[in-house]
Amino acid sequence: MARFWPRSMVFQVLLLLCAVGVIMILAGAAGGFLLKQSFDRSPSAMTALLNSLAISKLNEVPAESRGEFLEDLREQAPNLKISVIADSEVPDLRPPRSDGRKGPFQLGETLFGIELINVAGRGEQPPGVPPTLYFRLKDGDVVQVVWDAPKPPPLPGPEPRIMLPLIFVGVTFLGLMLWAARGVVRPLGNLAAAAAGFGHKDTKPVPLDEHGPEEVRAAARAFNRMQERIDEFVKRRTETLAAISHDLRTPLTRLRLRLDLLDDGEIKDRSLADLELMDKQIGQALMYLRGGSSSGPKARIDLPSLLQSIVDQYADTGLSVDLKVVPGLGINANVDDLTRALCNLIDNANHYASGAEIILEPSGSFARIDIIDHGPGIPEAERARLLDPFERGDQARQIRDGQGFGLGLAISKTIVEGSEGTLDLLETMNGGLTVRLQFLLAD
Repeated sequence: MARFWPRSMVFQVLLLLCAVGVIMILAGAAGGFLLKQSFDRSPSAMTALLNSLAISKLNEVPAESRGEFLEDLREQAPNLKISVIADSEVPDLRPPRSDGRKGPFQLGETLFGIELINVAGRGEQPPGVPPTLYFRLKDGDVVQVVWDAPKPPPLPGPEPRIMLPLIFVGVTFLGLMLWAARGVVRPLGNLAAAAAGFGHKDTKPVPLDEHGPEEVRAAARAFNRMQERIDEFVKRRTETLAAISHDLRTPLTRLRLRLDLLDDGEIKDRSLADLELMDKQIGQALMYLRGGSSSGPKARIDLPSLLQSIVDQYADTGLSVDLKVVPGLGINANVDDLTRALCNLIDNANHYASGAEIILEPSGSFARIDIIDHGPGIPEAERARLLDPFERGDQARQIRDGQGFGLGLAISKTIVEGSEGTLDLLETMNGGLTVRLQFLLAD
């Protein structure tokens, strides 16, 4: 089948439309055939036909000969129960609907002057008595027809056993159409999903299956080549910048050694402070260029224990960090990377607000860590931008004394996302900033 299936999307759509037409024609023909077979073999339909023929013939027979005709009819068709009655014998029945219908029958004149005057249904008859129809012939005589058939009179429209095959054909046709349309549309959906996800966390190529119409396959091939080129470009740029940052450490080390030979003084102290700042910035740049990760193994981490150890370290240096935790929460992550991300965020809180509060609690299937400060805060319009590298906030959050250059939040965000988590910047009630981390709980 693959050999004859067209490769172009245009011809695939045309083929599907042709298939639709053929299936609809076949379904109509099959439905008509089944409907004919149903009526041909239906005892109820046959009974209706014989009753109609008998009443039509009785309408042409003179009134004085109808008794003899009915006797002959009983001998030939004993199942038919037709008799001539007086007008007074017609029971007082429930009136028909406003449109003249009563059950499956339309009251009123039919053909050759015959009029259907009333119908006694099962609800209007004693228990066990079949439905009865009352006709008035062209000469005024009333004929009673008892529907003593194995099934009730046929309802308007196809019988249920005809509807079932038609429903089956319709459902089968719909399933085939969905399958065929999916074969055309699904490759486009896969391409759109791959394009939306590419570069969200990294630029590592994720090859896209090249199947579907020729136009979609060409787009998939182009997308796969684009992924490889972008990844190669990013790798070369990263390696170049990392090499430059690494090579800068050599002259910095020589400068530090030369400054150690100088006498103590203000110039020496300021120069050493500048060297420390440059060394810290180079370290941050190298960390960010490595993707914020040490590529170490991941393991289950007990978050309350990790946070308590970090808070104890800050307490030893005289910094205030309050901690509130719910015990027993664990996640899968690299402990060194996660510690680095948490310390970056706590340092920012201590730097700008002179104190931080950490709250750890469960949130559904996630562990939520809120690092809260009551400092100047960040305007909502600036929060998304400050998560990008080399971005600084407004004057309330400007780096004082030249420390850092906008990589702390970016590195923390990269580490958190590498651990299948999320990092969001929120406003603290009564002013300040809340950094919210969420990680999927470990089993």
